Amino acid sequence: MKTIFLDETDSTNNYLKSHCNELCDQTTVTAQRQTAGKGRMGHSWADSSGMLPFSVLLKDPVEPQNISARVGLAVCETLENALLRKFSVKIKWPNDIILENHKVCGILCESVRFGECLNVICGIGVNISQSEDYFIGAGLPNAGSVLSLTGEVLDRSTLLEEISERVIFRSKMPFKECFEEYKSRVINLGREVKIIRKNTEKTAFAEDISENGCLICRDENGLFEVNSGEVSVRGKEGYI
Repeated sequence: MKTIFLDETDSTNNYLKSHCNELCDQTTVTAQRQTAGKGRMGHSWADSSGMLPFSVLLKDPVEPQNISARVGLAVCETLENALLRKFSVKIKWPNDIILENHKVCGILCESVRFGECLNVICGIGVNISQSEDYFIGAGLPNAGSVLSLTGEVLDRSTLLEEISERVIFRSKMPFKECFEEYKSRVINLGREVKIIRKNTEKTAFAEDISENGCLICRDENGLFEVNSGEVSVRGKEGYI
């Protein structure tokens, strides 16, 4: 595993997209500062010195269509281990990482095809040490950092290495081999949720996860599947 350290870049995902043909599989890139980070569905990705932004290049991974679920699982496992299992880390479907009911990590996986090879770039941003005041000032009341939520100080370099290694490990596994572990961490299950698609909202009951990683919901018309690329899912009364 090769790691590239940058002082500044627009986005670590963009860096890997621009250089993926010349870089080897499993290359990780991180930066002290991102000027144009982005999240799912075009949302901006707030940058600060307390966040660890990085991306991992996976060339022709197993089942690329649900790689983000396995990346989310890898982040949960690593954070729990780093916190000595004193705290539980969950997933708000499909891949927001939740600690103490706050989002501490966002994930954006993007595909880049080169000939017959499909590369997947896994962008990850972990909130390590920002203060509670930082999130209030940034208008992010549902977010938090590991430090603000637990009082624990995590080493940036160690966390980067351990999450990257875990992402690579999980990326080699078929989803069915970690399906139950992923499902057990999804905090939305068994709750009423709001499904937000562009300018429309509907309420449903989040019942299960399908074998391909979709959220199975039920409303007055019966069961239906929700694809992570199409929507945002929140709790009926709030973020979770």
